[in-house]
Amino acid sequence: MSIKPANLPANRTFGLLFIGVFAVLAVYGLWKDWSAVAVEAFFIISGVLVAVTLLAPKLLAPFNKAWYQLGLLLGKVVSPIVLGILFFIVITPVALAMRLAGRDALKLRKQNVNSHWIDRKPPGPEPESFKEQF
Repeated sequence: MSIKPANLPANRTFGLLFIGVFAVLAVYGLWKDWSAVAVEAFFIISGVLVAVTLLAPKLLAPFNKAWYQLGLLLGKVVSPIVLGILFFIVITPVALAMRLAGRDALKLRKQNVNSHWIDRKPPGPEPESFKEQF
C-alpha cells in the first residue's frame, strides 16, 4: 500500500517555525537560568534563521525535506504503537467485561426464532416513500 505524500510546506513557513522554536528556547533558557553559552547559541541560531528565511529561503529546502521525512517516519512508528496501546488497554478490557457480564450487543448467540428481523416500534416510513430516491 503506497500513500502519496502531501506537498512540503513552504521553505519560508518552515524557517518561521524554527525561528520561533529557537527564540522560545532562548527566552526559556533565560528564564530558567541556563548557561549563557546555550542561551546565546539559541539567540544566534534564531537570528541566522531570520536572515536565511527572509533573504534566501531556498537554502532551507534540504532541512525542510528532512524534517518532513522525519515526520513521516515518526507517523509510521508511533501510530501503530498508540493504536495498539489503545486497543489492549481500553477496548480489550471493555470487551472482556461485557462478555463476562453476558452482554451480546450484536445478538450473535443462537436464538430459536423464525426471523432475525427486529420489529420497529413505531413502524418506519411506508415502503412507497422509497420510490425514485435519486
